[in-house]
Formats: sequence, structure tokens, C-alpha cells
Amino acid sequence: MGHVNTPRLNERVLNLDECFNPKKMEEVWKKYVKEAMRGQALLDLHDYFDFHRNKAEILRSISNQIRKGIYRPKPHYEIVVEKKLGICRHQLIPSPEDAVVLQSIVESISPIIKTAQPSERAFYSRSHGGPKSEADIDEKFPYAWWELWPQFQEKIYDFKQTFAFIVVTDISNYFDNIIFRQLRNVLASYGKIEESLLDFLFFMVENFVWRPDYLPLSGMGLPQLNYDAPRLLGHSFLFEVDKYLESQTGGNFVRWMDDIDFGVHHIHEAKVILRGLDELLLTRGIRLNMGKTKILSMSEAEDYFLPNENRYLTIMTKRVKRMVKAGLSIEGEKQKIRKRFRKFLKKPKVGRWDKILGRYFSISALTGDKFLQDRVPDILRDQPGLRNQVLRYYKRLGPNKTSFKHLADFLVSMDCFDDPSVFGVAKLFVDWKISPGHSLRRKIVSLALSTARKSPTNFLASLWMITKYELPQGLSSFITEHSNIWRFSSFLSRQVAAVSPKIMGQESDYKTIKKIISDSGQLDALRVLDHLNELNAFSSLKSADRLHILHGNNNIDVYPLQKYLIAFSVLNSEKMNSSYRTNLRNDLISRIDDPIYIKELNDITI
Repeated sequence: MGHVNTPRLNERVLNLDECFNPKKMEEVWKKYVKEAMRGQALLDLHDYFDFHRNKAEILRSISNQIRKGIYRPKPHYEIVVEKKLGICRHQLIPSPEDAVVLQSIVESISPIIKTAQPSERAFYSRSHGGPKSEADIDEKFPYAWWELWPQFQEKIYDFKQTFAFIVVTDISNYFDNIIFRQLRNVLASYGKIEESLLDFLFFMVENFVWRPDYLPLSGMGLPQLNYDAPRLLGHSFLFEVDKYLESQTGGNFVRWMDDIDFGVHHIHEAKVILRGLDELLLTRGIRLNMGKTKILSMSEAEDYFLPNENRYLTIMTKRVKRMVKAGLSIEGEKQKIRKRFRKFLKKPKVGRWDKILGRYFSISALTGDKFLQDRVPDILRDQPGLRNQVLRYYKRLGPNKTSFKHLADFLVSMDCFDDPSVFGVAKLFVDWKISPGHSLRRKIVSLALSTARKSPTNFLASLWMITKYELPQGLSSFITEHSNIWRFSSFLSRQVAAVSPKIMGQESDYKTIKKIISDSGQLDALRVLDHLNELNAFSSLKSADRLHILHGNNNIDVYPLQKYLIAFSVLNSEKMNSSYRTNLRNDLISRIDDPIYIKELNDITI
């Protein structure tokens, strides 16, 4: 076998050993990455359970590959996320292996980065603490804006004094414009980060960069992954900005990643600071977003931050929760919220107006009030930033014809091309609890079949819907008829493997699908199939595996389809002790309230 590395690899690997110690990587998975993977825009139908149960061996193998210089990241699944007016940003769904590797590097260098942080007024992740916002205004604050203005600055912004103006700004397309060479120089300046570790970090980062059409690397564009590792890198790139603002404002500023607010006494002072800030950023290849930069007087800030709306919604949310917990009627509160909302609609649509609209959807979800339904179609079409609140609202309202029509019309429309929105609609349908004979069941299946070929993510969304609502024969037919979409995708073929327990009874179809997976060389999908066979070979499950299937010990709002598929597989295993399966089924049925799941579990012959 030929050499693939140089003689210096052994020396460089010594600097990587501590970072990629298998035990430390396991801790990174447990502490950060496992929940981060469950928070991705698109979820895994096996809940990465195969990785979780075999993480020790997998991470030892990865550590060994890194030591030998042969580690390569896996193919990732790329999605588009709409920002506004059809303009999208690219986001990646990494494999759990690559997520652990990248997070391990960042965890290794984070003590150096945090030591270099010049100010405590900058934040990058809610999991690591974050600043307060206008949504924290409650009954403890005065109602008159002229009285609230100084307290707003003191208790929300944590300013040391009261200013006549507040400046709000952000950086234009921040992550997309970060130049790797500049980022590396900045990281290297913070302390003794070994060259080999920096090399490996940017080796990983470059593998996550969007490179369409076989184009060469551009050397810029920090990949946007939905967990802390890239956020910390982006955060650290702005420490010189924090240092500048600390000196120019006396510490009276707050930065949330690339969103920056600070206080000034005079407009000319704001202009001086903004000019210096923009020039400082320009030396790093980035600039302020002029369209979002505002210098707000006290009266302008009231319209921008909408403090009284925030106070009202915060107080009313607390009140409704107390009343619901006490079993009291909230009809009066519903009427008050409706009346307040009508007044809110007359306010100018500036500043945080959209966030307040989102909060009205949140509180209406809490009260179960349908009065916002007529506004949903326009919001789904035109306001991608509010789609999550709308989906949560419709989840709370539960299945009904109006909600289904709004969501189905959106899913089939040309306006629904944003991958998280496509998946979000499908997951909402799956989370609904409807009876096996409900008319919506056939409508959801029909919708899934009609939209599956719109995009790879539409196929995934349809797979979720059909897995729950279609019969096994229909599911196997759907999978085979759409094999040209999923067979060449590591992520999608993995999802197909995860739903295989529902078609095990269709022996011929199951073998056909398994052969497609095998012939296409989809190792991740084969690992899922092997993992399901491994679980089914036990006479009983380990306590941790049983707890996973039962979805913990707490009350269950929605039992995840991912865990249901694993439970369905195990309960159909003839190798597992029958009394154990009976007890497991009884425990599971006592914890879930989805009529379709309960019927299918009761229909299993044990």
C-alpha cells in the first residue's frame, strides 16, 4: 500500500490526540451534538439511534482514521432556507460523525477563544447564555414610555447610563462573507492553537462549503450548521469589534452574533462610531447592513421595540398559564387578546413588528383560539420568518379542515420551496392525532403522493406522511416507485431504511428495497438495517434502549414517529421474549395517545 501522508504526520497527530480522544468525543456527543441533531431543520427517521448505541466503537474508529491521516467527512444533505422574497441561504445537515468531529475541534480551542474575548457584552448561542430582549418586559416595568426608556436601557440592555439614542445594526450576509484566511489569522492571534489543529479545522470547514457545479473553493463562506461549532467561530471573528465598541461606548453595547446595538448621547457620536465600525469590518471583507442600521430616538425606539405590546403579551401569557393550570375559564382573556390584536394591526410595520405578530400566534396557540386562521395563508406565502410560529399554532389547534386546506394549498404551491417549510408541514401532519378512519388520513396520503417529486426534501416529507398514514403495501410501492430520488442520496436512503419495519411483512418488497440500497452502496442505510436486525435479535432490551423507546419517563405530548418505528420493529420480533414484548407494548400504549399508533400496536400478534 502506498504512503498517503508525509513523515511529519506522526508529529502532527500528537497535537490532535487530546482533541480526538474517543472518550472526549463521546462527551461532546452527549453534551452538545445529540440534541443538536434533534434540532436540525430535517430530522432523521431513526433518531441516529444506530450511532448512539454504537458510538464508542464508531468514535474509536474515527479517532484511528484521524491518527492515520485517512479521515474524510461523509456526504452531507444540503437544504435551502428562505430568508425573504425567495432569496435563500444554504444550510447543511451533517452526519453525526462529522458533527462530533467539528464540535470536538471547537471544544478544544474554545477555552483559548473565551480567554481572548474582550467583552462580556457579546453572545452567540442560547445554550451558552444570551442577552435579554424587549420580550422580557413585564409588569415590573413602568407603563409610561418616558419612565420605561431608562429602565429599558438599564435592565434589558444592561447599560450603565441612559442615552438619548439607541443604534441598531447588523452585518450584511455575515457568514457568507467570512474569508477563511482572515478567520484563520484571527484565531491564530488569540493564543497557542496548534497549527495542525487549525489545519484540521479548516479541512473540515472547507468540506462543508457550498460548491455547486464543481466550482473551485472560493476561500470564504463559513458553513451554516444548526449547532454551536460554527457559531463560536463566527463569534470569535468579531472580537476586535467588541474591543472597539467597548472603548467607544464605555461597554454600553450588546452584540448577539452579528446583530449589534449600542447607546449614544448624540447623533454625530453614532455616526462616528458607525463609520469606524464599518471601516474596521471592511478590513476583514465584511460590511454593515445599511438597510438595517437605525439611529433611534426615544419616540422612534417606542415604535421600533413596541415595549407595551411586549409587556402586554408577557403578562397575559403568564396569566393564561396560571388560569389553565388552575382549571379556570380563559374565554375572557381570549376576547381581550383579540381586541388588543386589532389595535396592534394599526401600528406601523417597522422594527420588531413581525416578532410581535409571532408572539400573538404563540399566545393564541396557548389559548387554542382560532381567530388568527384567516391570516395564515398570506403569512405562509410572504413571511418565511413566521412559518414556525404558524406551524406551532396549527399543531396546538389540532386537525381540522381549515388548517389542512391552508397547509396543503401552501405545500403544493410554487411559494413552498424552502426545505424547512416543506418538512415542517409534513411533520405537523404526522404529529396530528387522528383516528384511523378519519377522512383527513386519505387526504394526507393523496397530498404526499402528489408532491413527492417536487424535490428531494418533498420526497422526504411525503415519506414521513405515507409511513404513518398509508398501509404497508402502499408504503413499499411508494418507496420503489421513487427509488430514483433516494437511492443515490446517503441521507435519503437512510430514511428509507428507517421505515423498513413497516414493510417487513411485505417480504418480496422488503428484499427489493434492501437490494436497491445494497446495489447503490449506501452504507449508512445498510447500517440502519443491520441495527434494526441487531435490536430484534435480543430476548430483551437494555434498560437504556427500553427508556429510549418509551421516550423517557416524563409526560409525552407527541410520540415521535422515529421512536415508533423502532418500537414497531422490536414488538414484531419473534426472537424477543413474548412476555417482555407484551409488557413493553402495554407500557408504551399507556404513555401515548395517538389513535393510529395504538391501533397498530394492538394489532401486533405476540
